[in-house]
This record gives sequence, C-alpha cells and structure tokens, in this order.
Amino acid sequence: MKTIKILLILLITVVSHTLTAQEVTFDNQAYVVKNKVISLNGKDVSETLTESQKIEIYNLADTKKAEIKAAEKAVKAADKEKRQKEKQAKAEAREVKAQERERKAAEKERKRSEKARKKSEKARQKIEKANAKIEKAESNLEKANAKLEKETKKYQKLEAKGKLSPNDIDKWEGKLEKLRSNITKAEQKLNKLK
Repeated sequence: MKTIKILLILLITVVSHTLTAQEVTFDNQAYVVKNKVISLNGKDVSETLTESQKIEIYNLADTKKAEIKAAEKAVKAADKEKRQKEKQAKAEAREVKAQERERKAAEKERKRSEKARKKSEKARQKIEKANAKIEKAESNLEKANAKLEKETKKYQKLEAKGKLSPNDIDKWEGKLEKLRSNITKAEQKLNKLK
C-alpha cells in the first residue's frame, strides 16, 4: 500500500513537472523549455540563441519529455502488474477455498455414506439373527411334535397290549401332558418371533 502511494506521488510530480516545463542542461546552463519558449533564470532567451542551439535544446527537452513519459509508462505498467498479481492471488485464494469446501463436502458425504453402510449392515445382521431364531423355534416345534407323536404311539401300543398299570398310565399321561405343554410353549415362542 505504501509503495502505491509513493508511486502515485512520483507520478503526480512527474506529470505536473511535464505539464509546466522541461528543464534541460545545455553548455553548463540550466534552461527551462515551456511551449517552445526557452528561459534562462526566468528570462526568455529564445531570440538570443542560434537556430542550432534552439534545435539542440528542443531535442534535449523532447528527449527528457520522452524519458518522463517512459517513466510514467513504467510506473503504470508496474502498477498494472501489481494489480494483476493481487487479482491473481485473490483468485488463487478463492480457488483454494473452493477446493477446501469441496474436499470437506466430499469427506462429509463419505462419512455419511459410511454411517449408512454400517447402519444397513447392522440391520442385515439383526434380520439374520431374527431369521435364525425363527428357524430354531420352528425346528424346536417340529422336534416337540415328533416327540409327542412318538411317545403317543408308544403309549397307545403299550396300552393296547395291556402292559400298563394304573400307576404307569398316570405317569404316561403326565409325560404326554408335559410334551403337549412344550409344544404350546414352542408355538407361542414361534408366534412371538414372527
């Protein structure tokens, strides 16, 4: 910022000096040229100089004027280059911020996706466990039914042969009742799981 102010002050000084007059040194004398009028120590000496001296002084003034314009141009070019660099730096900073936002958004999306994947995996495992429990309950029910059927047939066979005493009949009926109770429990458990 300071350099810009210094450059502007220098530019204003050069421009004002250019607009007012050109100071040139010729034959160890400091002449001032303004609008084709040559002055020495504030007095017009245009008429006292020879034509070749006038041409030489005008040429020096033109050269000095060209140097001042070149300096002004260089100052403007440096200022323009500095502005372009600042503009480019701002654009790069915006680009970096945009990339950072994109990176953060991608990271957030990745985390959200990972979280959803984990949630889905947990749900799948829960369903698998529930299905396994249902299969086990169905298997237990089938086993209980098979055992009841087997024991009922055995009881009926022994009863048909007349090999059961009243005490044995009570035991068998208690045993069969217990098996029916197991089937009822297995059915309730299965219904609860479904």
